[in-house]
Amino acid sequence: MHMVATDDDGNKDQELAEALQTVKDQIVAKANEIKAEKKGVREVTKIIEAYVKKTRRVNGNIRQLQKDVKTLFRKKKQIENMMVQRKLEKKLKVAVADMTTINLALKNVKVKENAFNKSKDSIKATIASMKTALKKLRGTAKKGSESSSGSSSGSEESSSSSSSN
Repeated sequence: MHMVATDDDGNKDQELAEALQTVKDQIVAKANEIKAEKKGVREVTKIIEAYVKKTRRVNGNIRQLQKDVKTLFRKKKQIENMMVQRKLEKKLKVAVADMTTINLALKNVKVKENAFNKSKDSIKATIASMKTALKKLRGTAKKGSESSSGSSSGSEESSSSSSSN
């Protein structure tokens, strides 16, 4: 049995050759597509790595900024404390000046009190000496009334008693 090539066999060979070429072309196309996809993946990976690096830098910068903000808050608090301190020092100066004024006023009041007490003591002494003198006069006037007229002694008593009141 010997086979002789017929037109059907030639067509089949041709079809198989075309099918083979189509498969080869598909393989090449798919391989090129794979290469393109791998290239895209590499590019995306590079972009992702760049973003990861950038994210790390940004996070580092954020941490530094947070430290800077904390430092600035400390400085702000120190300045506010200094402002409060200065206000309190000014108020303290005013209060010390007021206290000095009050102490001086108290001292003046004590000086005046002492002067009034001296005047009071002096007036008391004067009153006591006047009373003593009046008693003597009254006692002298009574003795004198026995020797002289009663009308003069009565007028002295009334005038001296009205002066003591």
